[in-house]
Amino acid sequence: MEIIFVGLACFGVLLVAGFIAAFALVASPFPKMENPRDVFGFSLLKPSTKDAEIPDLRRYAARDGEELAYRLYDSSSARILIFVHGSSYHGAGYNALATAISASGAAKVVLPNLRGHYQSGRRRGDVDYIGQFEDDLIDLIEFLRREGLPGPITLGGHSSGGGLAIRFAGGGHQNTVSSFLLLAPIIPVSPAVRDGSAGGWSSLNMRRLSGLLMLNAVGIHGFDGLSVIEFNKPEVFWDGTETLSYSHRLNASYHPRYRYLADMQALGDKALVLVGADDEAVDAEALRGLFTGNTPRSRVAILPKINHFGIFSDALALQTVIDWLGGLNNGHH
Repeated sequence: MEIIFVGLACFGVLLVAGFIAAFALVASPFPKMENPRDVFGFSLLKPSTKDAEIPDLRRYAARDGEELAYRLYDSSSARILIFVHGSSYHGAGYNALATAISASGAAKVVLPNLRGHYQSGRRRGDVDYIGQFEDDLIDLIEFLRREGLPGPITLGGHSSGGGLAIRFAGGGHQNTVSSFLLLAPIIPVSPAVRDGSAGGWSSLNMRRLSGLLMLNAVGIHGFDGLSVIEFNKPEVFWDGTETLSYSHRLNASYHPRYRYLADMQALGDKALVLVGADDEAVDAEALRGLFTGNTPRSRVAILPKINHFGIFSDALALQTVIDWLGGLNNGHH
């Protein structure tokens, strides 16, 4: 009996020590972002959001009653492309893509502003729980159906938005959509992300994240609203609509699960994956190898002389997407 008590006492000491270590990590300050720079060429980005007509923001009610923002680009096509923006920004950055696709007759395009971003949700950079983005997308799909849009749905996204589309596929909801469009998708712990930081775009507080994961493992989620990642957008390019840091629960909701292969494999033969050969955040060859080795039925293409922003604005990239959507509409994979 004495041995049992000693053992329990030792276990208790180790448990307390583990909690102390986890809380110490959670309290870790953010490391200073080194060499702030224009990673993606914001200075060269075409001001399409100023020069072209952008549909007004609309609202739909999520299951918790929160009014979330989206834009709709109508088209003669019955197909609906729900296209999710990348990290820090919002749907308006993809105006050129949505305009080209809708005008071509390939699909109606819906550009949501994810919860926790510009004009969506009560708290910038945060959600209520891990996985809420998937619930919000399901609620958006159900709302579109009630609005009288019965066509097949393609779920797409750029960068982290592409990562969310992969997560959605692996979350048991993939039957609500017919296909997936992934433009330079970010899969954070994979070899396809340059330098682990998307080429210097993101700064992750690894100590804090480690502590949060330790606490999450024993069911403690009360600190998940703490920021774990910041983004390297030079202040000269800020316009007040960007969201430059994310909580742990938002960041985790935005990407495939840590065991990302299961999410990828759920894509089956339904995905088109495009990445530019000159992408600053994604290693194009590593991404192609990741897909061909694990989801061989996905269609993957590396487009020459295109970077991380060009993949959603370059004429070749847009035409490739339009042709693929047209093929789906004509019954071809």
